[in-house]
Amino acid sequence: MADLGARRARPGRGDRLTGEHPAAVRPLSVADLGCGSGRTVAAVLAAVDALPPAGAGETDSLVVHAVDQVSGLDESLLTDRRVRSRTADLDAPLPLEDACLDAALSLNVLEHLADPVGHLVDVHRTLVPGGVLVLAHSDWDTALFTSTDDSLTRDLVDVFVAAGAGTQHAGAGRRSGAERSDGFSGRKLLSHAAASARRGAPWVVDDVASWADAHRRFDDGSIAWKVATGVLSTAGGDRELAARASGWMEGLRSLAADGQFLFTVTDVAVVLRKGSAPAPQG
Repeated sequence: MADLGARRARPGRGDRLTGEHPAAVRPLSVADLGCGSGRTVAAVLAAVDALPPAGAGETDSLVVHAVDQVSGLDESLLTDRRVRSRTADLDAPLPLEDACLDAALSLNVLEHLADPVGHLVDVHRTLVPGGVLVLAHSDWDTALFTSTDDSLTRDLVDVFVAAGAGTQHAGAGRRSGAERSDGFSGRKLLSHAAASARRGAPWVVDDVASWADAHRRFDDGSIAWKVATGVLSTAGGDRELAARASGWMEGLRSLAADGQFLFTVTDVAVVLRKGSAPAPQG
C-alpha cells in the first residue's frame, strides 16, 4: 500500500487530483470520468510509476478506465496496455460492473449532467467498499482577471456564469450534455454528496481542498486566453455590454505584455470514500 496524498504539491490539475487520492493499493483499478485527452489518466500512470517496486504478495497490476462520450485520448495513452478507453454517455449508467473500482476521479464533469446526484449514486455502485472518489470542479464565479476596467470585467464574468460558463470554456463540449452548465458547481460538491446519501449511496468525506493557480500568460492558446475568449463570446447577446467590451481582450493582452496580468479561478476538490447504506429497519 502506498500513500499518494503527499504528492499534492505537484503542479497541474491532473496531478492535483491524483495527489488527492489518499490510498493507492496494488492491484489498482481506477476510472477517470470525463477523461478528455487524458491528462488525468497520464497523471495517474505517472504517480503509480513513481511508487516503490511491488513487495512480497503485491503486484504492479494497474487498469485505468478512461471514460468519456467520445474517445479523445492521446495516442500514447491509447497504446498503453494499462489504459482502457470506454465511450459512454455520463448521463447514463456507467459501463462498469458493481464494485469493480478502487478509485474514481472526476474533473469538471458534474455541471454538464442532467442529474449530477444520480451520477454520484452510480459511481458509488462501481466502487469497492471503502473505495475513493476524488471529485473536483472549477467554480467559475470566482474567475479573476486583472483588467483596466474592473466593473466591466465583473459584468462579463457574471454573464459568462449565467450563460453556462463550462459550455464556453474550451474543451467542455466533449462531455455529455455540454449545453448544460452550472458556474457555481465547485461550491456545491458537498451538497451533491449529501443528496447522494439521501438516495441510498452514502459517502464519508475524507478531505476537502481548494486552490487557485496563477496564470500570467495571455498569448493565444493559453488558459487565460481560452477562458477570456469564452467570457467575451457570452457578451454577444447584450449589445450594450458587447460594445463596452470591444477592447477588453486587447487590454488584457497589453497588461500581459507589461507583466501586469493575472488570471485565476478557484478549483475545489473533495475526497469521498464509499460508505455503507444503513441496514433496513425491520
